[in-house]
Amino acid sequence: MSPAIAAPLAKTAVITLVGYGLWQNRQLGSIRLAALGLGLNALAMSVNGGQMPVSPEALEKAGLEDFLRFMQTASDAVHVLVGPDTKMSFLCDIIPLPLFKKVISPGDALLFVAVLLFFPETTQRIIQHRKQAA
Repeated sequence: MSPAIAAPLAKTAVITLVGYGLWQNRQLGSIRLAALGLGLNALAMSVNGGQMPVSPEALEKAGLEDFLRFMQTASDAVHVLVGPDTKMSFLCDIIPLPLFKKVISPGDALLFVAVLLFFPETTQRIIQHRKQAA
């Protein structure tokens, strides 16, 4: 199967499976936040041909010059450089994290916060459930 077909199919499968898992746990506030982050990323990718645009300036600030040089001559199955035709660039990978050598999107940031909130939220629910059962 060609990458032009396999990449969109793989992305659709991942988003579908993750979306199903989020839906099954929608009663948790942190999961709703994760779903919003996933939705923002899916939106950014869908309006940009199935790839997540990444800011060249953010790549430089994050210390990812090698990846920037690679992206200037090629692309991978997930990313493309932000350019004049990029739609909704404010939802793309524009946030540099030099400490981690990463560039993330606002959707990624929401997903990260959701993960941080998930563990205390579920721990609290378990404690409350045990108290009610006792």
